[in-house]
Amino acid sequence: MSAPSEAQLDPAPRRREGPVVGLISGGHFMSHFFVLCLPPLFPILKVEFNVSYVELGLAMTAYGLLGGFMQAPVGFLVDRLGPRNLLFAGLGLNAAAILMMGFAQNFEMLLVFAVLAGLGNSVFHPADYAILNGSIHPDRLGRAFSMHTFSGFFGSACAPVGILALVSFTDWRVALISVGLFGLLIWAVMLLWRSSLQGAAASDSDDGDVSAAPGRTGIRLLLSPPVLLFLGFFIAYGMVTGGLRAFSVTALVNLHGLGLDQANTALTGFLFGVVGGILLAGVIVDRYPQHARIAVGALLLALVCTIAPIWAGLPGLALIVLLTVVGVGLGAALPPRDLLIRALIPPGETGKVFGFVFVGFTVGGSIAPPFFGGLLDAGNPSLIFGLSAAFIVLSIAFVIAAQLTALRQRVKSA
Repeated sequence: MSAPSEAQLDPAPRRREGPVVGLISGGHFMSHFFVLCLPPLFPILKVEFNVSYVELGLAMTAYGLLGGFMQAPVGFLVDRLGPRNLLFAGLGLNAAAILMMGFAQNFEMLLVFAVLAGLGNSVFHPADYAILNGSIHPDRLGRAFSMHTFSGFFGSACAPVGILALVSFTDWRVALISVGLFGLLIWAVMLLWRSSLQGAAASDSDDGDVSAAPGRTGIRLLLSPPVLLFLGFFIAYGMVTGGLRAFSVTALVNLHGLGLDQANTALTGFLFGVVGGILLAGVIVDRYPQHARIAVGALLLALVCTIAPIWAGLPGLALIVLLTVVGVGLGAALPPRDLLIRALIPPGETGKVFGFVFVGFTVGGSIAPPFFGGLLDAGNPSLIFGLSAAFIVLSIAFVIAAQLTALRQRVKSA
């Protein structure tokens, strides 16, 4: 297949790609910011509504799990109705629900708005990837994907600090209303630039590197071996990140006797390492097309540095550096991961595939905290790192197997 021209692959002129990436990244930043608005307010909301932490946790479960699992059916709607309209509807609903939480008079109302916010949050991954795939030239798509992923992680990092800063100047109600209004402002800006946000049409040509499942669409595509293997990757990856974020601090304290300050510094290094790794890999993947090698190499780096904290006698500074490098490795695996998945997708199927595989991240991230917490309750802090390493190995295996399976299917279809 001959490579299509840049005009065929670049629906938006190059000068408009920056605004497209900026708008999509801005919405993704807000989606992650919204998710973490409530946890910092739990001590206040517990007193305000006279509820337990279990009930407050239920609100987050309704928000996070609903939004995560709904990505799969929403992906089908994205491909059928167009990503732009679904993105507008989801961002508007998400922002409006957060705003209305500020007016909630009882916990039941807060729970209803959490459900609505979760529904709104379900559109971002399937719609964002479909728009980027249709609006950005493939030679620059790695950087676009990395900025999108970076903005989400950055939103998560900013949310606790941002919401508590607002509360310190006002109160929790005004803080939530302000965040919701800012989200609606982003929504309004997107509406003004809506003509730039294009999804890939089903009739569009692609870059000659797809598809691993020729002739498969819809459910048959989602159940194809390469896509299922990437679903497994997302589950394993979600287990790693969910477990380390939740319990690496406690494990370092119990295993090495670190003070809380040093242990939390290691966690902070891990979180910022992920962000740095995403940005670094975003530049590399557009220059070096061996995306599977980049992903596997990054995960191997994370693997080595995840095993190292099990060893006795490591000083606090070394543990901080190791956790930071673990984050870099895990973050650097994400942009090549996105491009490997894109290479599996026939035109017009982007939303459903990305929506489907991201369900795996929700599953892994939801299972990890209680699973890893049980290891600590049993007095095995070293297993936090040992099991994380095992899931990284599993992630590597999924990437390699998906790539080999995709290659074998391409050869058969040739």
